[in-house]
Amino acid sequence: MTTSPELGFRRSRGLDALALASLVLIAASLRPAASSLGPVLSEVTAGFSLEEWQTGLLTALPGLVFAICGIIAVPVLRRLGLFSTLALSCAFIIAGIGLRAIVTGWVAFALLTVLALAGMSIGNVILPVYVKTRFPDRPTLGATTFTVSLGLGSMLPALLTAPLAGQLGGWRFGLGFWLVLPLSAVITWTVLRLARSVPEPGRSQTRSDGQQKDQPPRRSVLASPKARYMAMFFGLQSANAYVQFGWLPQIYRDAGLDPVLAGIMLTIVTFGGLPGGFLAPQIIVRGIAPRAFLVSFGVSAVLGYLGLLFAPATTPVVWAILLGYGGFAFPSALALITSRTREVSVTAATSAFVQSSGYVLAAVGPLAVGGLLGWSGGWAVPLWFMIAISVLMGITGWLSAGPGSVDEEVVLGAGRSGTGEGT
Repeated sequence: MTTSPELGFRRSRGLDALALASLVLIAASLRPAASSLGPVLSEVTAGFSLEEWQTGLLTALPGLVFAICGIIAVPVLRRLGLFSTLALSCAFIIAGIGLRAIVTGWVAFALLTVLALAGMSIGNVILPVYVKTRFPDRPTLGATTFTVSLGLGSMLPALLTAPLAGQLGGWRFGLGFWLVLPLSAVITWTVLRLARSVPEPGRSQTRSDGQQKDQPPRRSVLASPKARYMAMFFGLQSANAYVQFGWLPQIYRDAGLDPVLAGIMLTIVTFGGLPGGFLAPQIIVRGIAPRAFLVSFGVSAVLGYLGLLFAPATTPVVWAILLGYGGFAFPSALALITSRTREVSVTAATSAFVQSSGYVLAAVGPLAVGGLLGWSGGWAVPLWFMIAISVLMGITGWLSAGPGSVDEEVVLGAGRSGTGEGT
């Protein structure tokens, strides 16, 4: 067993395995409160006698809460430290998921959903800091585990909530079942802390003004062009994803596919997150032509939307596969945060800025598509809008994956290193 002199945490094979298990469970806890709602949304709507605007608000909450609450994550990290911040994240998720499954009023259900989403938002921002500090010598392993676990946390609730609700006795049981993930995460996280194997970069290395000890003065990450490009790329890919989650089945149904087949098309799209979670961090962290890789997502999404525009029912599986490959952009955006930053405090600030600002576009995208659909009366204008979004995603991906790091752009007096594409 060894102790990291920089961050003061204990290491051994067993503790490293437990740290990886904690990463899996915490990351998998950051999606079910959102992805489990869609499969039973009609039952929830009937159960609370909701009007259309109330149902629409529930579907818009993830993007809105992620955008707002991501801003507070880094100040909380500085105040509480890494262990307490992620424990608080899990506690919010546990309370939100557990209590909303038993309340009888819609307002309480919505507020508890917000509480769970707030915990997920904090975890979204802070977990890359844990990856950066706990696996400093194995960044690809940490990034891959993180993104794959996020993908599983999205896909499994979407796939299993409705069958669980049918087997267990209703939508409340289907939603409440996913309490098992954050509860398990808290247990492993606590054991890891008791074993003194959790790094604490939040308090031990950060002064009250937010700068790390013994580090040169820095500007805000907002001054970094790379961070701004990363935020735009993250936001554009999020807008793509949330539009597909909300509208893709309806596009296929309006083209003549039956509801079951339309749902299968969405499953194909969301399944792309799993191979993307494995491959994207490998390519980004190892610097294997990352610019071309990120541009390919935009190209694939454009081709998928063009297929939906001109021949949606001809080869629907092809368009779903193309859009699913475009979904590789999400794990790539997360991998960029850790691979294009060096110091832990810069990673935390970049993660907060990229995700909080990016999720604004995630909230706006589906609303814009709905507005364009109502205004135009058909899918042509909304799909051309999404084609433009995908082109911009490819452009910002190219700019985001360029050489250099955010650190170089925010450290006062630092010059650009001119490193290669694999930096």
